[in-house]
Amino acid sequence: MDNWSCVACGKHGDELNAHHLNSYDTSVEERFDVENGVTLCPVCHTRFHQTYGFGGNTKEQFQEWIKGIPR
Repeated sequence: MDNWSCVACGKHGDELNAHHLNSYDTSVEERFDVENGVTLCPVCHTRFHQTYGFGGNTKEQFQEWIKGIPR
């Protein structure tokens, strides 16, 4: 779906993370829904969670965060 690339920085390769748009802990019904996920490299994944914390994250938070990334 994301062509083995980080949707934030474009890094391509085998060291990538699956990121749940709506948090794994609070959106039980969406845990395994591929539409609830995006691919991030470890650096971008960490940066997102440094900004918004772990748990209770939302798709809206991700959309806000991704808009602020320089391209």
